[in-house]
Parts: sequence; C-alpha cells; structure tokens
Amino acid sequence: EKCVQTIPTNAAGPLTAITSCGDANKSYMVTGAADGIVRLFDDRVSSQEASLSLNEHASFVVSAEPLPARGPHQLLSGASTGEVKIWDLRTRRSVTTMQVQRDRMTAMAAHAYAPLVASGSDGIINLHTLTGEAVHSIKYHDGFLGQRIGPVRCLALHPL
Repeated sequence: EKCVQTIPTNAAGPLTAITSCGDANKSYMVTGAADGIVRLFDDRVSSQEASLSLNEHASFVVSAEPLPARGPHQLLSGASTGEVKIWDLRTRRSVTTMQVQRDRMTAMAAHAYAPLVASGSDGIINLHTLTGEAVHSIKYHDGFLGQRIGPVRCLALHPL
C-alpha cells in the first residue's frame, strides 16, 4: 500500500464517518467528525480545504453517505443523538430532519435505491423511511431461549 494523498480535515475532533462517492465525471469524499460537522472534499478541486461544510448536528456524526436514488445532490447524515438529516448540497442546508432513535445511535446505513434508512443502538435496530415513518424494529428478547442482539456498531443494507 502506498499513500497517494494526505488531506487535512481541519476537524476539531476525530473523524467518526468517512465515505467516497461519485461517478465517471466527478468523485468526492464525505467525512463526519466528532465536532458534528459533515465535510465534503471534491476531487476536482486542487485545494486541500473542504469544498463544503454542513454544520447542523449538535453531536458527533455516526454516518454520512450519498442518496443516489434521490439524485446526485442528496446526502444523508446521522448523529449520535438519533437525529438524521437529508441535505441538498446545492443549497447547503438540510431539507429533512427526523429522529430515528430514542437511545444513543451507534450505527446507520441508507439503502442505495429504496427510500430506507437503518439505525442501530444497544440491542435495537430500527428501519425507517426517508420521511421518518417507522417501518420495523428488531429488538432482543430476554428469556431462556431468547435471541440476544449485542451492541450494534456497524450496519449495511444489501442493494437489491
């Protein structure tokens, strides 16, 4: 492995989420940090500074990822408070804010094509639509033969 590029994030805390996205014409990297700011780094720009900073989360960012089914200008981010925001990158503002967890959110994933988002906390996985409507909840069951879900640290939704 070889380091190709070093990008200073200028975040006040550690990075807590990172993803890359794009197509043949453009590519960019999205980061979320403990300072609650989502930053977008455009590969086409020679500057090492973030091309875009989205600062509406009050706590650290758990996940930040694109929403290709909703168009090239949509981005989804989730904070540890259970707050999920859908951003319009053209206006640099959130267009939707929803609460998907009552407890501290530890993981989040968006479906690539369906309007669904999964969020996890200690022992609970919630599935919501992108309008905030609860679809399903997976919880552990106590008991002699009950299945137990441990702390949820990572989520992924199959693209099909």
